[in-house]
Amino acid sequence: MKTRMMIGGFVLGVSATLVTTAAMSQDPKGGGSSAGGGSGEPPAGMKMPSPEEMQKGMEVWMDAMTPGDEHKGLVSDVGTWDTVTRIWMMGPDAPPTESKGTAESKSVLGGRFIAQTLKYDFPMPDPATGAVTNMPVEGMGMFGYDRYQKMYVGSWADSMSTCLLSMKGNLSPDGKTLTMYGEMDEPMLGVRGRMVKYVTEIKDHDHHRFSIYDLHAGDDYKVVEVDYTRKK
Repeated sequence: MKTRMMIGGFVLGVSATLVTTAAMSQDPKGGGSSAGGGSGEPPAGMKMPSPEEMQKGMEVWMDAMTPGDEHKGLVSDVGTWDTVTRIWMMGPDAPPTESKGTAESKSVLGGRFIAQTLKYDFPMPDPATGAVTNMPVEGMGMFGYDRYQKMYVGSWADSMSTCLLSMKGNLSPDGKTLTMYGEMDEPMLGVRGRMVKYVTEIKDHDHHRFSIYDLHAGDDYKVVEVDYTRKK
């Protein structure tokens, strides 16, 4: 935690220094020097913004960093959940493996993101004997709304791989379906960057469904499904 605070403080400090330096460079009476030397002029080839441009830029930045109505909608995901995870290893026409688990979602960073942790047991067949044993799986993700891009964004990592997934997309007009797109590797097939679709269905306040579709195989080729039921 101390390391994160130090890094955050460093980033804020650098940002403040850049803003202050840019503002001082616009002050003909300023005594401070710039990167261009002691004359107060910007480096060759660099055009410093005017005070008006700086003000407009700061307004855009402040708007982009302030949570909006979209973030209020994320609160419906906050809570603890029972989950049922289904994975179609042999395609959507074959029976899926199914396992139960739990999930917890929290509002973090001033309501800007939802942090989720998920735990379940994945039935894993032994390559040599074919015997099935349960492998504990743990995953975590961050989900939010990017007000500058005007898109929902997310990331996910779990103990079944060393990759970090990222996704982005938008909500349906009725506010009940969030469709996002991203890439996923298939190490067993030697495939990298396979396009996938992530769909979250808000059935009601206590029931959500998250599905993953392999777009390389087809728009409706479902490979993963997780049902969420809110714990009472």
